[in-house]
Amino acid sequence: MDYQVLASRGIGGYRQYRIPAMAVTNSGRIIAIYDARVDLDDLPGPIDLVIRMSDDNGERWTGQEVFLASEGVSGYGDASIIFDPNVGDKGRIIVFCQSSSLASFFESSLGCAQDDPTVVHISLSISDDDGETWSHKIVTEQVKDEKTHGIFASSGMGCCIPNGPYAGRLIHSFVLRRGSELLGALAFSDDHGNTWKLGAEIPSGNESGIACLNNGTILFHSRSTPLRLSGKSVDGGQTISELLPHHELPDPSDNGSLATLKSGEVICTHNHDSDLRRRTVAKLSRDGGVTWPRAILLESESSAYSTACELADGRIGVLFERHGYTEMVFCRFSLDELKETKEVLPLEVDENEIEFQVAFRYVRPGRDKQVLERLISLVKRNIPTVDMSVFKFSERKEIGPNSGSASGDPVFTKEEFDEILGPVSPGLKVGDELRFSGRLQNHSPHLLTEIKIESLCEEKVSSTSKLSPGDKITFMDLRYRIQHEDLEIGNVSLVFKWSATHPNLGSTSGQIRHQISTKSGLSIQ
Repeated sequence: MDYQVLASRGIGGYRQYRIPAMAVTNSGRIIAIYDARVDLDDLPGPIDLVIRMSDDNGERWTGQEVFLASEGVSGYGDASIIFDPNVGDKGRIIVFCQSSSLASFFESSLGCAQDDPTVVHISLSISDDDGETWSHKIVTEQVKDEKTHGIFASSGMGCCIPNGPYAGRLIHSFVLRRGSELLGALAFSDDHGNTWKLGAEIPSGNESGIACLNNGTILFHSRSTPLRLSGKSVDGGQTISELLPHHELPDPSDNGSLATLKSGEVICTHNHDSDLRRRTVAKLSRDGGVTWPRAILLESESSAYSTACELADGRIGVLFERHGYTEMVFCRFSLDELKETKEVLPLEVDENEIEFQVAFRYVRPGRDKQVLERLISLVKRNIPTVDMSVFKFSERKEIGPNSGSASGDPVFTKEEFDEILGPVSPGLKVGDELRFSGRLQNHSPHLLTEIKIESLCEEKVSSTSKLSPGDKITFMDLRYRIQHEDLEIGNVSLVFKWSATHPNLGSTSGQIRHQISTKSGLSIQ
């Protein structure tokens, strides 16, 4: 297995890269598209989509170029790619993304009016010459009905049904918001992506990876916690089977992917962890997604969204977020590198069967408070206010000072962000926030008492009287603010400690250390 970093936080003119989308064309060309952000936060905001391509199975890549450019406070995000092999010699590349001005998915209004800045739109881009030239249009009215407030295409990739009565049909998954209800959906096109219709709705669904199996069945995995939800459609995406948790696919509610290989085998990628965005894996199924007996660990620590494709040389390529969203990484491996899943992913416990994990979530750039207050008083552009408390923490986006909500926040242009955040650079500066999440779980048959979890972060972590067998404590938003002395030292070293009383051993404890370079902003392994 080998890795290439395609984008790093603070390099290439952007403070943040997120949300990988990828596809492989008839020629073997790899198309990679992802968000290039002025800040950590998702839409709304002046986010560009950028593109890189490779014609040698990911060995070398074109330089990063803007695919869709933001304007003012309006931007694009959450790209996904479908490749249709049945258009001419080169096939057709289709890219979905969100187009937003003053609202995100959670604040979007009813309707499809393109002159309403509170309506989030679906943008569709098409290339018939292997990604050399593109056409772009808005297709919101094709897939958004009168009951739906927010809608977006799940990031990553869609698929083309290869065989059966619906052969040639293109399929993509969407997420809908109707008031406070979130649900998934499948959309389909029978004219090579020119027009789309919404098909099956997926109650309780969210962002979903999908794959078209060789027999024409559509397999999908929807992000959820503690397990990914799995389902199928056998009628071209018009209806679905019951959506059920898959016991082999733990998940912290993070977007993964599915891909059908030429052999008929299926690859899935996801975070093999029920609480934390870490431990990104690729798994192999030989029975259409019923079981996933073989796996390879792509990243043991902090990692998130991922998209997998079969490359022209038969290897598997995965584009994924690593180390608290500080890197967008492309990795390649051969199927013969996979091993038994239980061997690759053992239970992570100490000698007393206690598990302690802490994941580096992200860097939130520090704000110049005086500049921020001045601009807020001048621009008077705000995201519509909604009650985010009706949505689960796992359903929210990694945005905002309050971790998961941007409701009511001001919206700024790139130029205004430069005033607030300072020059784009790869390192950390005074006032930047490092955010962490973690878990302490008792896998032993014994009751633990006098539990304490401590760190140098601003928030008190946890103190509880007991932890029964099988129980766990999760802490999802610990924050450490960069100080002048951290810059002088050149790195931040944070120790997270736990202690408890064990009935047989007396006092027991453990710790995890995270080191992050202030010069690069990257984790020090």
